[in-house]
Parts: sequence; C-alpha cells; structure tokens
Amino acid sequence: MFKILFALIIFFTLATQTITSEVKANTNYNYLIYINESFDKHPIRLRGARSYTGYWVQQASILKKSALSGLPNSAWCEKGNYGNLILSLEPHIFFNPIMTTYYGTLKAKIYNQDGKIIKTIKVEDELSGILTVLYEVPVDKLYKKLLLALDEQIKNDTQTNLILNDKTSKGIEGTFCLMLD
Repeated sequence: MFKILFALIIFFTLATQTITSEVKANTNYNYLIYINESFDKHPIRLRGARSYTGYWVQQASILKKSALSGLPNSAWCEKGNYGNLILSLEPHIFFNPIMTTYYGTLKAKIYNQDGKIIKTIKVEDELSGILTVLYEVPVDKLYKKLLLALDEQIKNDTQTNLILNDKTSKGIEGTFCLMLD
C-alpha cells in the first residue's frame, strides 16, 4: 500500500511540474498591458459642433478593445501571465468639431523585470471624422494608430529590444500591476 501511495505522489508531482512549466512557457508574452480603471470611472466629454451635442467617453474600455489587436504578442497584466515588459498606458483624446478631427495622445510607461520604469514614450496622432452616436468606431481607429506608432517606437529602441530578445529571462508576472493601482 505504501509503495502505491508513494508512486501516486511521485506521479502527481511530476504531472504538476509539467503542467506548470507548460503554462509558464505558453504565457510568456512580449508585453503585459495595464490600463488604469480611472479612465472609465472619470470619462471625458467629446463635444460636437453645437453646445448641446456631445458624448461621455470611457477611454479605458475602448483602449482595452484595441490594445490586444494593436500590440502583437501581448496580454493583460493579470495573475498567471508572464511578459518581458509591462506597458502602463494612459490615453487622452480630444475632438475638434470645427476641424472634424479627433486628436489622441497615448503615454506609455515601460517597466522591466525588476519593476523599474526604463522608458516613457508619448505618441500623438489625429484622425478625421465626425462625432456621432457611434463615436467608438473612430476612437478605436485612432487608438489602433497610436498603438502601432507606440509598437514601432518600442521596437526601434535599443534598450527595450535587448529585453524583448532576451530568451533566458523568466519575465515578470502580471500580479505586479496590482501595485500600479
């Protein structure tokens, strides 16, 4: 009986180690993305051409929809996800009704595996369009343009490239982002 119990313990230990290492290997992303919920709790107002037209925009919700498709090999900064870099994103948008143009700024703080800010990048862009009930569509397009520009700046930076291409690093776990709230 003791031999069977001992064999089962060894079997489950090995199986658990295999599953854990497999999960870790499958969840190693280039970027873990963090967006503070305060951008949804405190929405901004995009005003139309008339003073009575306008919409309250929850920036974090729209940016979250755009972020995973705009940044390749990325995941949310949460427990169980491991990444080489953590991107803390801060969106800011503005609509000029006279020019019918959306203006956007995306500020990214980049954290390394030690939890230190290694770089802060700010990208800006604009998009022509009118403000309608479907304001989420042009705002989403603007965020995707900003994320593409952000990804290009990160890839052109030598310091972040060294971290992204380091295959020996274990990365940083997503629970780090709990400290950013």
